Formats: sequence, structure tokens, C-alpha cells
Amino acid sequence: MLFRLLRFLPALLFSTLIFAQDYGDVKFGKLSAEDLAATPGGADSAAAAYILYDRLDLKFVYLRDKGPSTVEEFHTRMKLITPASFDRANVSLRYNREFEDISGLKAMIYLPDGEKIKLSGKDFVRERDGDYNTVKFTFPQVTPGAVIEYTFSHRSEHIVIPTRFAFQRDVPVRWAEYTALIPDYYRYVSLGIAGNYVVNEVETTRHPWGPVFRKAPTAHEHVPHKNIRWAMQDVPAFEHQPYTNNATDYLPRVRLQLQSVNYPGELIQPVFSDWNETVNNLTERRDFGLAYLNRTNYKHLWNAAEAEINQAKDTRARIDAAYHYVCRNLRWNGSTSIFGTDSPNNILENGEGNSADLNLALLALLHEAGIPAYPLLVSLRDQGSPMEIYPILTQFDHLLVYTEVDGKPYLLDANGPGRPPGLPREKALNHRGWVADPQQPRWVDVEVPQAKQVFLATINVDETGASRVAIQTKSDSYYALDGRQVLSRMETPAEGPIARQIIEKFPEALVRSQKVTLGADDPAGPLGITVELDVPAGLLSDDFLYLQPVIIPVLNDELDDVEQRLYPIDFPYPWQLQYIANVKVPEGYVVEELPPSIRLVSQDGGMQATFSASEGLGGEISIVFRVHLDQTVYPATAYPVLRDMYRRIIELQETTIVCRRAK
Repeated sequence: MLFRLLRFLPALLFSTLIFAQDYGDVKFGKLSAEDLAATPGGADSAAAAYILYDRLDLKFVYLRDKGPSTVEEFHTRMKLITPASFDRANVSLRYNREFEDISGLKAMIYLPDGEKIKLSGKDFVRERDGDYNTVKFTFPQVTPGAVIEYTFSHRSEHIVIPTRFAFQRDVPVRWAEYTALIPDYYRYVSLGIAGNYVVNEVETTRHPWGPVFRKAPTAHEHVPHKNIRWAMQDVPAFEHQPYTNNATDYLPRVRLQLQSVNYPGELIQPVFSDWNETVNNLTERRDFGLAYLNRTNYKHLWNAAEAEINQAKDTRARIDAAYHYVCRNLRWNGSTSIFGTDSPNNILENGEGNSADLNLALLALLHEAGIPAYPLLVSLRDQGSPMEIYPILTQFDHLLVYTEVDGKPYLLDANGPGRPPGLPREKALNHRGWVADPQQPRWVDVEVPQAKQVFLATINVDETGASRVAIQTKSDSYYALDGRQVLSRMETPAEGPIARQIIEKFPEALVRSQKVTLGADDPAGPLGITVELDVPAGLLSDDFLYLQPVIIPVLNDELDDVEQRLYPIDFPYPWQLQYIANVKVPEGYVVEELPPSIRLVSQDGGMQATFSASEGLGGEISIVFRVHLDQTVYPATAYPVLRDMYRRIIELQETTIVCRRAK
């Protein structure tokens, strides 16, 4: 049966409605004074917005010229409480115009004084982007206390994966409801997570349905349907915790997946085959495999880039040459996809494309250069963990390029001349991806080399506690990439990548100079920066001088935010930080107390920290502080140990050297 596989339903179908006000019959355009004045309570009393009503209703229709389609009715009503919620008054609806449509769009805003403003046709702006259309609209006269409401119908000829529905959001929800009426011909499995439903109804009812089947002439009259109604009430806002990835994986939601079709008198038709058939189908698509395998589609691109690629000395150099050519000549338009919008030839002529366009163009160059390379499909971070069991293409958001150098994976993501090869955008580091290799499709780990940063500090402290500081830094990988991005945006030296970290800890610090000493013209290489500052790193008290030798925080306290962790801790990439300082105490002072040296290792060995302090000749103190993280994902159960590790590291970076005035 259809929902035998729904793990969140009991074996028997039943209905419950316990101590709950049923908000299921909400009419568009009719808002009571009670709803206009409604506010969340309890822990969510300070919420920026309050979803009063959110519903998705799924039904099926059969069109003789197109076959079955899903029709989903959306209805949302939300109160905007503070200005922080005003961006929610900008709504964007995107759909593929080849097999989807949006209709019946209505929108209204209710102002606190009771005035209602209904949006008209001219307020709905339609934009075209490749195969997609986007409908955008903005509610007028937004003010604290206003309620916005909109409803629309979404029809899709692709019935395999209906729209997902989440009962819990980042703001509190008074009432969230999912209803569906599904013909028994279509067998769905659930990949969602149950909630504490106040309404939990699943029953079988009979309804009209086409087409007329020759083997069962009465099938079009009334056929069994699964009639579903699930609702949750007073759902608290999702509690954001730092270093959380794919939070929707843990929220109560509906996620249906078509498993098979069984029309009367016919054999069961499985919807899924396997990943091998999937890659074969993709290889024959013009917006995927043929874009980089059919020379006709990329001939002009190759002619333009050939000389630059062929003059490179070795495989790695040819790969990088192709990558840099694409990054210099093609702009990313801000959209991510696994499918291109045009041939690489036309993308070159237009000068821009989505993420798949750019990386398919790169694949075409590598293919023509004789370098094995394949599309690597990934879901972006916070869009959900990929599911490897079923060949579901809609779970992927982005296309990378997978190739190898010296037998090791080398991941490419063309996205502007400032991004080095081998460093995909951070959002793409969602740990697992699928290589669409026609000969050997496979899942692989999406991993990048450890990012490293070294700080070398010279700290000269005077008798008042003021310090003249000179810091040299060298960083690579994502640290270098982030540093260059900060440099490109800064307007004053105080906004530089190193200075701003120090000023965050010492707001009275003054930047004297800043200079890029390494990698100024090479975005792929390490980045070196030298900064000179005046930093109040010492505190004078009677005959004692208290010095803070670690002036750049290695870690922040974000992971020390709660006592109980609800979700796994997820870092996008491994990293290593090293801080070495030479501290010169003022003349007339001697070291009274040094912090003890220590080595910390997490239980799994994935995180380590060492700290040492030693006194040398001439009153100089050497500090060596190292922290490195090799493991990027920790289960929530590991949080207490990792949190304690973080706390101890933060204590180390806040440690104090005690000096005493010599007698």
C-alpha cells in the first residue's frame, strides 16, 4: 500500500484532534481583528515575524494531452512584527516554464489600522532566466504589525517529487497544514520526518479520476484515493545553532517520492531504475552531456582557448589554464543549476551563464584537451543532505568539475578570476557528491585540502602596558581566498583581514600600516600580509603588569552557545591555525608568572591544540599556540566534549602573563 512505507504513520489509519483550535478553514481576504492583533508568546515573544497560517494542498489532475499533473495550492498568512522581518514582504516564485505553471496568484496586506491593500496584476513582475520564469512581487506600505497574505496554484507535469513542506520555520508558526488527495495508482514513499501533529488523518476515499482504461472501463469513474491531512499548531521557531548544516534534515516536514505507478490491468511500473541509467540519460541531454561531449557545441570556445591550454607544461598546468580561461571570460549570473542554459559556444558569445554553463564550458575544454573530467553534482550546504539510494536529480543544486591530478581528486568550480582552482565555493562543500561518469557513475567525498594560516607577532610592551605590534601572516586555501575578498572590499586599513580581528578584541587598537607582502598578483598562491599596530595589550596595576600575548583570537565562542546541542556540528573544510609571538616586556620588569604549557586532543583525535610559553634571555617571552581541525562533522552527541575543548582553547587565547616591577 501507498503509505505502508511512511515511517511516521502508525499501522492503522486514525484521526486525532486534541486540545487544538482547528484553523483549517481560512479564507483569503478575511482577517479577524483577533488575527491582526495576534502575537507569539513564550520563548518566541521577541520574534521578528509570526506565521499565522501556512498550508499546502496537493491534488492530481489528468489531462488527456499531457497525462497526470500535480496541482498544489499554497496559502500563507504572516504577521510582520519588527523591521527585521520586512524582507519577507518581497516574494519570489520560480518555476520551469516547460512543464510547470503558476496561476491564481493573489496577495493582500492588512495594515495595523485595519486598512486592506490588494495587489493588482501590474504588481506581479515576471522575469525569464533560461528555462525558468520567476514571478516577483513586493507588498506595499510595510509597517510593524502588518499582516501579509498570498495564495497561488502551482501545476507540474513532473509528479515524481511533489513540493516539500516544512511545518517548522525560522519564526514561530501558529498553524501549519499539509493536505493531499492521491490516486491509488501512484505509490509514494516518504523521506520526511514526523511532527507532533494535532491533526493526523489518513483515510481512503473514492473520487473521480481519468483516463478511461480499456482493460478497466470503469476506472475513470471513481477510484480510491489516499486522503491526507496533517497539521501542527503553535510550532516554535527553529533554534539556530552555529555550525549547523542542512537543518531542514531535522525539521518536521513532508517529503514524498514517487516509487511506482500501477494502472488498472497493467504491470507495476517502477519509477526509479538506477544511477547507471540516470547517467546515460544525462549524457544524451543537450544541456548536460552533449554540451561538453559534442564538439559542435564547444568548437568556437576551444578555438579561442586552445593556444593558452596547449602551451602549458603538464596536466595540472593545462587544467589550470582551462580553468583560468573560463573564469576570465565567463561571468557567473548568480544562478546555480546542474543543467546549462545554452551551448558553451553561445555562453562564450554572451559572456555569462549559470554555474552549470561555466563548468560545462570548462568540462568541454578539458575533454578536448584529452584530460579525463566529469560533472560532479552536489546539493548546496543548508539545502539538505544528498540521498544516495534513489537517483533523484532534483536533490542536486550545483555542478562542479571532477578531475584528478596524480591520482587525487581535483575539484573545480569556475566562479570568477579571484577563485583559485581546487577551491569550490564554500556552499558546495556538502561532503558528498555524485560523479556523472558515463563509464563509472559513483558517489565520492567532496573534500578539499586543509586551510592553513600562520601568524608571526612581535610585541613590544612599554611600562604603561601599551604595545607596539608587528604581525606577519601567511595563509593559503580558503583563508587566503577570504583574505583577498576582505582586501578588495576594505576602505581603511582598520577593515583589513588581520587588523579587524585585532580591533574586535581590542577596540582601542590603532593601525599604523598594512602591506600585502605575498600573492598580491597571484590569486592561486598563498597570501602574505604585514600589519603594524598600537594595541593596549597590557594592564598596569600597582607593581604588576598583566599582558595578553595572544592578540588575535584563534577561535570565537560560537560553539559555546548552548548546553545541549540539537544538531551535528558541521565545518565546511578542515583547517589549521598557528600563532607564534615574541613578547618583549618593558625594562625594569621581570616575569612573575607564565601560563603552563598544555596539549589538548579530542577523544576522536580530530581536533588538537597545543600551547607553550617560555622565557628567554633579555626578558623576551615566546608563545606558540597551534589549533588544527581534521574532522569536519561531529554528531550532536559529541558536542559536550567538543564544547569543552573549545572552552579550554578560548581560555588559552585569553591567558595572561604576569610581570612584576623589579626591586
